[in-house]
Amino acid sequence: MKKDNQQFLLRVCNGQYFGVEWEAGYISSSHRAINRLKKGMLEGDLAGGILVLPSRKMYYYLTDRIGNYQELEPCFDVMGDTTEIKGLLGVIEIEHDGVGQDIAGIKKGTDGRALI
Repeated sequence: MKKDNQQFLLRVCNGQYFGVEWEAGYISSSHRAINRLKKGMLEGDLAGGILVLPSRKMYYYLTDRIGNYQELEPCFDVMGDTTEIKGLLGVIEIEHDGVGQDIAGIKKGTDGRALI
């Protein structure tokens, strides 16, 4: 297993890896994540990959301008050309369970970082 920043790789039985990336940056990093996964699959290093993104509702509670599913979805047609790759390439949207008024929020900056 390899873990680096917002990436996780798991070695599968055929010697390839399955990659998982989760979003912690601007929407441009979501595009780069998909491209990294596709490139790894084209080169035969990855058997598949998943990008995990927050929903637009959850986005409100995260750092400023983090990539989210609804913002990336219109680009799926362009990103979706997978004719040359074998394996699973997917995007998963996650959602928070709920919000509590009795819990203090984390103040956000405009640079993508929490103010703690």
